[in-house]
This record gives sequence, structure tokens and C-alpha cells, in this order.
Amino acid sequence: MNLYYTGIGIARNLYGYGVRVYGLSSEKDAPGVKSRFFDGVYEVPNGRDEPEALYRRLLEIREHYTTPPVIFPTRDFDILFLHQYREQLAPFYRLPQPQDQTIPRILDKLETALVAERCHIPIPKTVVCTSVSDLEEKSRSLDFPLVVKPRFAYQWRHKGTWEKVGARKAFLVRAANQLRDEYRQLTTVTQEILLQEYIEGEDSDIVVCCCYIDQRGKLLGYFTARKLCQTPPLFGTGCLVEIVNIPEIISPSVQLLQAFGYVGLAEIEFKHNKSTNTFSLIEVNPRHWDQHELGNTVGVNLTWIAYQHIIGQHIESRSPTYNGRVPCKWIAERELVTTVIQSVFREIAASQATHSQKARVRQMSEYCSILKKTAQKFAALLYGQKIFAVLHARDPLPGFLLCSRIARELAKTIVTRMVALIRAKI
Repeated sequence: MNLYYTGIGIARNLYGYGVRVYGLSSEKDAPGVKSRFFDGVYEVPNGRDEPEALYRRLLEIREHYTTPPVIFPTRDFDILFLHQYREQLAPFYRLPQPQDQTIPRILDKLETALVAERCHIPIPKTVVCTSVSDLEEKSRSLDFPLVVKPRFAYQWRHKGTWEKVGARKAFLVRAANQLRDEYRQLTTVTQEILLQEYIEGEDSDIVVCCCYIDQRGKLLGYFTARKLCQTPPLFGTGCLVEIVNIPEIISPSVQLLQAFGYVGLAEIEFKHNKSTNTFSLIEVNPRHWDQHELGNTVGVNLTWIAYQHIIGQHIESRSPTYNGRVPCKWIAERELVTTVIQSVFREIAASQATHSQKARVRQMSEYCSILKKTAQKFAALLYGQKIFAVLHARDPLPGFLLCSRIARELAKTIVTRMVALIRAKI
């Protein structure tokens, strides 16, 4: 379901195993639409906006197959759709989700926090507020700065809502007056928000346990990784992620999934609290995620494990084999380019604000120095073996389409930023 980074990665992971892989896409320009790793692509309605239409389309597609196909979700909306239509779809498709109420519970960030507390898994103090008075009362029991996020991630992703929340999946507030101002804006979308105490740190302090767990609560495969860069920083999507051995987060991840009674794929995210040298739980994604291909570099193909388990084949548990070489990195090309450009312009804007009266020649020299430092920084991050989200030597067309899109967006971004800098200087 959906042919962006996650969907393309699923097709790549199943390539060579004799599995015919078909994509479901509501967007004709999604990069995976042109990927050779798909045996075909079906145009379908967007499950976020037209769930009933998607359900009917899936029944039409099912008529082309003699046995029930496995269906893999790639977004929270897909998970929610498959849960809501499970009873109708189960006779026709093999679904990767539990039959009970595990999915609604595990998508609930407050419920996840409560379960983690019962399991004695470190987690930032978390509350939910549903009114101004509720906000005033509960925020007094928390230590600023605070992270503001939706109780369910998909709440801010509905059509038209994303823009109203500032295209943010979470954000930081450092004072009570800032929290009140932000809440007034959010009430145009929802009365309910989740507040969580913030753990100081960088993007590189965020780590993930990626795994598949069966009905006995046993890991059939797992690996761990660390984010190096997110877009936007601190609360965005990982655009540069490296595989690395982090054994401390495996046991709490299994414990949490077992407490929910969850079966299937999951990515459990933690943040390293340097002051206490502990890993605090941030969230759980009960599905495929963008960087799942990284597991192949340590001998753990989670998609193949999931496919075999869903169709009822026997599976031997797979443990990752880490080595002493430079860790392999997964890269989201479009987001990384955006991050680099934004980093350069932030540095230039800061330089202008600090040294507004510098001679032009001196300014140009400083701009060149900023470009050089930025290039060196990201070159160091990119060192070593790499897996690109779209670019692939054996599948060039999606990469060409992506590069064309990046070039257009890059030109637009540079022009917009330059105009803003010139106006600020004037």
C-alpha cells in the first residue's frame, strides 16, 4: 500500500524469492509506480479520504487471484483502514494485523505510555489535555520544555489538517505562554493534544529497535539502528539512518510488544537520555517503516520473515550479524537535500544577523566557508556503505523521476530563500 520509500523497500526485499509483488497507489507520480521491482501497479483510492471506495477496489483486484494475497500497510491510515475493514477483507486477503483491539491500543500514544510505565520501561512523563483549563492544570505538573503531539499520529494527517498544524507531527514549547498560544491555534483542528516532557539531545540520540514478533512473543528477527539526521530536526522523519548494535533497547521492546499482545512487524523508537544513561520510549510503529531495508545488511530481511509467517511457513529466528566496518546508512534523497539547503541558509541568515555591516567581499568569503563546512559535515555522515530510498542501479527510472522532482523543488527553494535573505538585508 503506497509506493514511496517504504513500499519500494518492500518490493526490493521480496525480489528474488519467487514472490509476485504488486503496488497499490493513489498517486500517479509516486516514484515506485515506475519501479521494475513491482510486477504491476493498481491505481486505488486513497484510504485516508475514501476508505469505502478503497475497500470496493480491493475486492475488484482480488478477483484476479486464486489465493488470498498478503497485503502490507505502510502508513497509520493503512493500519486503521485494515483494522476497520478486517471482517470484510479477511476472507479475501491475508492481513498482517492482530484480530483483536491491539491495533487501536498500540496506536494510542497515551495507552502506550501507560503500558510502558506498568512494564517499568523508561518514558517521559505524558498527559493528555482536552480543554484550556485541563491544559493549565496538567501542564503545571510537568517540567518545561514540553513536546506537543497528537494522541494518535493520524489525527494531524487528515486532509486539510496537516497544513493547519503547521505541517508538524510534533513540536517543542519552552514556556507556559507559548503552550497556550499554540493550543489556541490547535483548537481549530482538535481539542485533544498530548504533552510529553522533552529529553534534551540531538537527532543522533534517537534509536530504534526493528523487529518481527510472533504470537508466542518470540522475536523471529530484529536489528537496531540510529538516526543521524531528521527532517525537520528533532521531530521529523529520519532521512539519514545507520545500522548499529544497541542491545539495551531489545529487551524493553520485546517486553512492550508482549504486554500489548502484539504480533507482527514493529519499529520501537527510543531516545538516549545522556543525563541518566537510559533509553526512554518515544513511540511504536506497528507496520513497515521507511528504513527497514537496513536489516538486509546484517542478515535480517524482516519483509521476507513477515511474508513467510503470514502465509504459515515455518521460520527459524534470525539474529543480526554486525561487523566492525563503518555502519551502512539508509538515505532519503529528497529530504536530505532539503536538510542540507536549509542548513546552509540558516547559517547564512545567522551570519547576516550577526555581521550586518560586513563588506561584500568578506561576506562572500564567509558564505563560501559556510558551504564548505556544510559539505564536509554531510560528507562525513554519508561515508561508508549506503542504501538509497529510491536510487538503485538496477532500477533507474524511479531515480530519474525523483531527481527531476528534486531539481524543480531545489530551484524553487533556493530562489525563495535568496529573496528572503535579500529582503532581510534591505
